[in-house]
Amino acid sequence: MDEYRSRLRAEMSEEHAPGDAHHRLMVRVRRRERRRRLAAGGLGLTLTGLLVVAGYTTLRNGASGDGPSPRTTGTSGLPSASANPSRSGDPGPSSSATTSPKSEPTDVAAPGSPPSVTVRFLDGSVELLPYTFCYRTRCVDGGPGNLPDVGTPARVSVEFPLEGWSFTAYFQPTGDDCGRTQSTRLSPDGDGIFTLEPVGFADSYDVTLFGRGNGGSLSVAFRWTTPADGPLPEPRAYLALLSNNDPVTSYGVELHVSNLASTPSSERAIITVRASNGQQIIFEATPADRDCLPEGTVYWDGPDAKGLAAAELGEPPFTYEVEIFLDGVRHVATARWPNDEIEGEEPAVILGFSPPLPALSER
Repeated sequence: MDEYRSRLRAEMSEEHAPGDAHHRLMVRVRRRERRRRLAAGGLGLTLTGLLVVAGYTTLRNGASGDGPSPRTTGTSGLPSASANPSRSGDPGPSSSATTSPKSEPTDVAAPGSPPSVTVRFLDGSVELLPYTFCYRTRCVDGGPGNLPDVGTPARVSVEFPLEGWSFTAYFQPTGDDCGRTQSTRLSPDGDGIFTLEPVGFADSYDVTLFGRGNGGSLSVAFRWTTPADGPLPEPRAYLALLSNNDPVTSYGVELHVSNLASTPSSERAIITVRASNGQQIIFEATPADRDCLPEGTVYWDGPDAKGLAAAELGEPPFTYEVEIFLDGVRHVATARWPNDEIEGEEPAVILGFSPPLPALSER
């Protein structure tokens, strides 16, 4: 039993646990999630937050499983980001992939695990067992090991047998743990089949598929050398500050901006939080360590005390006003919480800045 799970049970199950145990525990959980997400190239809440919530809820309700609990327990981030967080176009060059992957994953899921994900490419296919998942009452947090290589097909198909699931693909440059990571939602073709086409510049990528649906969430991964350029990523920004846990609270302040044209040499962020009664707090966000942030990414982490102070202002809805200065250029965004929460990445809200953030252009 790891340190997280031991302390979770100790603090949440004891009859006389201190009243702030839940808050102190979740602050530690979020900080651990942030460290792992940033070390993995900033995949974002989607990859870790969902397993945090699922794993934490499972353990708090006393459910047991025969696999290890998530060490991050997020995502949104949520499956682990530590492994590596509707497209159309003309076919690229012919594929050089073979029907045999470079590694031989086990094709039979263990009891209590979600079924495998099938990736098809021209006349080949590979079965991918989830290495990280929360499914029913079981949570497992692992690594993908040696990734099967599908070669250079123009596109791949993804098949999953359970109904009601959706998938997002995260493309990370092979061999570059701090490279620019891009994401795209898979296009559903019906009957559990999805189409995935290249994104970004043609390159070799480690592709993480994050799926979520009735019963949980999962991650699988494979390697793909995309033969042609795809759509370039648009800048994306989110803020996670307040959380609706009745009463409203905060597990920290996270402001994340990704897919900028380049990493600015200087950045600054000022956040205003206003409750429905008009009471407000204004503070400057704390810049996070730049180590291993992907190109075009800026990140602020804290101050946590200001998040807690914002939760005491009044009742929702709250208005967030965010000013960021990138190399001296001011960009402003406004959002309402919880109205503008990102589905699947709660409590984060999406931010749309004016003037628009500088975007990547063709090379």
